[in-house]
Amino acid sequence: MDFIDELLSKTDIVELIREYVPLEEKGGYWACCPFHNENTASFRVYENTQTYYCFGACQKGGNALTFVKEIENIDYADAIKLLAKKTGLEAELEASRKNFSGTRRDSVSSEKKDRLLALMRFAAKHYHENLYSPQGAKFKKYLTERGIQDSIIKRFGIGASFDSSSLIAAAEKQGFTKEELQDCNVAQTNEKGIYDPFYDRLIIPIINQFGQVCAFGGRTLIKDPDFAKYRNSTNTAIFEKNKTVFAINLLQKLKKSQTKIDYAILCEGYMDVIALQSHGFNTAVASMGTALTLNQAKQIKNFTTKVFISFDGDTAGQKNALAGLDVLAAAGLNVRVVQMPKGLDPDDVVKQYGAEGYQKLLDNAITLPEFKIKSLLQNYDLADLEQKAKFTAAAVAVIKRLENTIEQEEYFKRLSKLTGYDLQVLRRQADKAEDLPLDSIARLDKTVKEKVAAVKDKNQSAKDFILASIAADKDYVDYREDFSEVFTDDFSLQIANYFVANKNKNTQNIASLYTYLNENEQQQLDYLLNKYPFKEGDTATKYGDCIVLLKKDILQKRNQELLDEYKQTKNPHLLDKMQELTDTIQSLKNKNK
Repeated sequence: MDFIDELLSKTDIVELIREYVPLEEKGGYWACCPFHNENTASFRVYENTQTYYCFGACQKGGNALTFVKEIENIDYADAIKLLAKKTGLEAELEASRKNFSGTRRDSVSSEKKDRLLALMRFAAKHYHENLYSPQGAKFKKYLTERGIQDSIIKRFGIGASFDSSSLIAAAEKQGFTKEELQDCNVAQTNEKGIYDPFYDRLIIPIINQFGQVCAFGGRTLIKDPDFAKYRNSTNTAIFEKNKTVFAINLLQKLKKSQTKIDYAILCEGYMDVIALQSHGFNTAVASMGTALTLNQAKQIKNFTTKVFISFDGDTAGQKNALAGLDVLAAAGLNVRVVQMPKGLDPDDVVKQYGAEGYQKLLDNAITLPEFKIKSLLQNYDLADLEQKAKFTAAAVAVIKRLENTIEQEEYFKRLSKLTGYDLQVLRRQADKAEDLPLDSIARLDKTVKEKVAAVKDKNQSAKDFILASIAADKDYVDYREDFSEVFTDDFSLQIANYFVANKNKNTQNIASLYTYLNENEQQQLDYLLNKYPFKEGDTATKYGDCIVLLKKDILQKRNQELLDEYKQTKNPHLLDKMQELTDTIQSLKNKNK
């Protein structure tokens, strides 16, 4: 048994998935799918095969590794590490690294990532210790004046960088190279040489959901137009902005302490998060200065289903809030928008009005459609009949997109009151209104459905049935069969040959198979495993008929190739070969009757 098989055998997928979503036992284990928004449970966990599958819109499936990879938004190697930690196989993992590091799923080896993470941990410690040295007095004073106490400084690991060279010198003494420093973006080069790009700044470590320092943010204390106020890490092998949520590690700690997370507060920047947490709002997190992504929304959903989006009160902040709303809603989150006073951000609000003032803003937060309609209203003058009509049409399109008809009715009533248009007029407009563009989840659903719908023709169905029979280890499968006479594509042969090579099968084989397939192949296998319920009528006869059908098709194609060659060459030997194939095809036809 190799390490991956051992890892999967030590993992109970039911208990693993139960950590993320509540499972209901009804003739199996079921839940609402954690990968797309739904109200009826269509996500099934199979205890006997240690796999899962969504029968709903997204149709995602796999084993424990693919689940962790997907739910945590991490790569294959990190999923292995996480499961190894959960199952107590960390030592075995270290010993078997060569079995999976550097595979096609890892563009950077696990060993290198570990080196870079160790370097970032050292850099964070170096910066943090600077803050408590005599030179760190000005940075410590700045934090104290902002009401950021020691407990918060330690919670976030805040530090300081004094100059352009001390971190580099300290890291090299620890055995880290200049190349590694540059790979982590804690060193850059210019005409003068190598330097720390975060020098003379307050340092905020960016920590991922595993508690690993993966990047830094730096804020200067000086007012100099030529010296950027904020400096942030660029993407590296261990950090991707659009896949990272600032302070997600603190939500992880709350979850582990069994503290119920009623909601998260999503801010634009890390200083807003630090300010809010300083005033008791311990579930504040932030995107990394980029447009909110579905990946980030999914990470937040691992901890709570309700999110307050609390972006700045300026025009840019409100536009970002509007864009973020759709992404959060697409991930299945219940979204509210905090209406910030114009020109203020969360940091400003708690400084001026305290925790009570910010709590009032949370209490008065509005829903997604309310915010959209309110945002639309700012662009139209309702005193102008033409503009009022355009606003109403746009607002109706927003309301039409709501799935709940009762909720639609409530918003139509509000819109009627606001515009003076009769409810029947608004409903007629809704019937005419074009649907808004599909959001990212809907596009994904459509893509997956199209892939599944494409598999229709008779030969394809036969191939699918054979592969599903093999993967389900049905008794009627003859593993002595030469599957190269049945399948012509690499994927089918890969599945068949895997099971031929593993004749002593056990319940882990299907789960293990997933680790050898890429994402597209995993989707194909998901489809196969769930296409057929294998009723009593699915017998050896049906399997044999499918084998014959595919063999006959392959031979007919070969015969056509020979005929085409004969037309060009007039080689008489080809006629003999064609006759042999024709006889074989006829015998298969007779067998298939």
